[in-house]
Formats: sequence, structure tokens, C-alpha cells
Amino acid sequence: MKLFYNISSVHPWNDTRIYFRQAFSLGETGMYKVKHIAVENNLIPDNIPANIEVELLTMQSRKRRMLNWIALYRKIKKDKPDVIQFHDPELLILMNTIRWIPRYHPVIVYDMHENVPKVLMRKKIPEFALSMYRYLERQLLRACNGVVFAESTYKEDYRFLTCPTMDVYNYPKVPFMKENEAKEDVFTFIYLGGISDIRGGETMLLLAKRLVDLKKKFHMKIIGTGSEEYIGKLNTFIFKNNLEGHISLEGAMAFDKAFESIQKAHVGMAFLVPDPNFMGGKTTKCFEYMAAGIPFMVSDFLIQNVLDKWECGVSVDVANMDEMVQKAVYLLESPEMATNMGERGKAAYRQEYNWENEEGKLLSLFDKIGSCS
Repeated sequence: MKLFYNISSVHPWNDTRIYFRQAFSLGETGMYKVKHIAVENNLIPDNIPANIEVELLTMQSRKRRMLNWIALYRKIKKDKPDVIQFHDPELLILMNTIRWIPRYHPVIVYDMHENVPKVLMRKKIPEFALSMYRYLERQLLRACNGVVFAESTYKEDYRFLTCPTMDVYNYPKVPFMKENEAKEDVFTFIYLGGISDIRGGETMLLLAKRLVDLKKKFHMKIIGTGSEEYIGKLNTFIFKNNLEGHISLEGAMAFDKAFESIQKAHVGMAFLVPDPNFMGGKTTKCFEYMAAGIPFMVSDFLIQNVLDKWECGVSVDVANMDEMVQKAVYLLESPEMATNMGERGKAAYRQEYNWENEEGKLLSLFDKIGSCS
């Protein structure tokens, strides 16, 4: 059995893509002993499947994150895993470093969660600095035996790669999904994911305030984590606008518990801003809403082909709050229509947008790399 390192110096250990989907899928093959190494949080690993071992890295500030790189290097040098899959662009430097370990030649695969040059474009860094990053990234990618793209749009900027690549979307894995017909007593809008401005944190609160002004009866549940400063900012907004009875910031939550909350809610939310890294993307949370059988409101530059085909939600211009309020009220006051949207979304999840389909693509990539190495 090969030793497989699944590593991140940034993501929490229970990140759904890298742990509950990828680590589980690789461990279930019986071909690998998976050592999953990622960052600690306030949840303790339990119910760990066979063939998977979880090790936690200390949560570090951005300035001290290099300490986790050093810890990872030492673990790799000691264990010499046969395969390493990493999930952070900063670890490209580490992967090039381990190539210098004598008589050690692991298979290295980069799971690219975001298009970093597009992220840097948003931050409006100087063009010469962006060009330097692109050059450095291109050189560092030579250490990789394969690259996984979380979005199909990413590969447009990485046509220079000569190693095998595969699009593996972050569709839900809900193998033991319990049918939950019980809904919250109050109409509930829900969000699951990272909480930040570019992911619609303030937009959700502004929508809630407008609905309160219209005297609508509802609750808004926001599940996830963000920076301490940003969460503090949201809490201040909630307090100043007397929204405590309408909005709850739930913090981190195990996926199975979060999924139960989604099933009990009525409408999901995904109000990402039109960032270059997001344009045309397949935001994961919407597929989780579909798996749970609820409709959703989503930014109008995301998964429009899914909405056109399945009519399982509504798209909104996040810069137009009047439009957002109108569509939220429409869903709130049309429960039968919203239920039908949710049922269509669940059918779409079962037919197309599930992890089982993506798992086959991921494993086929490793098979291809293994046959070439």
C-alpha cells in the first residue's frame, strides 16, 4: 500500500474538498494509506475512516505560516510518501525543495483551488509584479507530475503545462443523505462557506435589513468562518440595526450538521462579487443547496448554464439591492414554487452534480500519472 500525503498549510483539516471528498475517496480505494495533514481549528477529528490518518498543523498568522512549511518538509523527509497532493500555491516552493532530497522521487500533484494570477489582478498589483509571479509560478510548476483544476476556466491560463491535468469540480458528497422533510418554523435563508466581503458577507446583511424594513417574517442563518476583524464588523452591523432576532452567525460547523441545517432551510444564498477569479465559476455551495433540495439565489455570473437547464434557483445582480430584495420576496411569498425549484435541484444533483462522478475523474488522473512514472 502506497503512502499518500494530502497536505495544506492554509486550509482547516475538515475542509470539505480536501478531506471529506478527496482524502476519503483516495482512502477508500485500498491502494493508499492517506496521511491528511492540515490546519487545526476548534473541531477535533473523530470517526476517521480506515486507511486515513489525520495530523494537525498549528494555526499560524500569514507572517508565520512558513513554520508550517518547515513542519511539512520535516514530515516528508522522514516518511518519504510515495504520492503528495498539495492544495496551496505557496507550497509550490516546498515541492521544489523536496526534489533535492537524495534518492527520493515522489509523485506530486497540485490541486489548484483558485487562479492566483486572477486573484492578484483583483488586488491591482503592478503589472511587472504580476508578470514576475506568472514567471515564477510557471517555473515552480515543473515540479508537478499532475495538476487538478477546481474550475474549468483555470486551464485557459495554464495551457503551457505538459503534465497530465484534470478538471475536478467540488460537487457535494452526501452518501448517507437523510431525507428531511421538516422545515424551520420561520422562513429561513441560509449561507454555508467562507465569510468575507468578496463572498457577500455585507450583502447578506443589507438584504436582511431591507426585508426587515418591509416587515417580512424570516430568519437568516450564516454558517462559516471569517477573519476575527470581519466577523466583528458584521456583528456591529447586526447590533446597530437591531437585527439580532433575524440573523444568526453560526460559526464553524461540521459538514453533516451544516447539511442538516441546509435541509431545514428554505432558500440558499451565494452572493459572490464579480471578481476575475470567480467569473464563470461553479460555486460549491449552490450544489450543496441542490443536494439538500432547496432553491438558491446566486450572483448572475455563476452557474447560469445550470439555472437555464434545471430552473432550480434565481440569479441576481449583487450590485442591485432592489432586484435582490424583489427576488428574495418572490421566493419567500411563493413557497410552492420554491419547493418545486428545490426538487429540480435535487434531481440535478443526483444525475449530474455529485462527487461520485468527480471522484472517478480524480482517480483516473492518479492512474494515468502512475502508469507514466
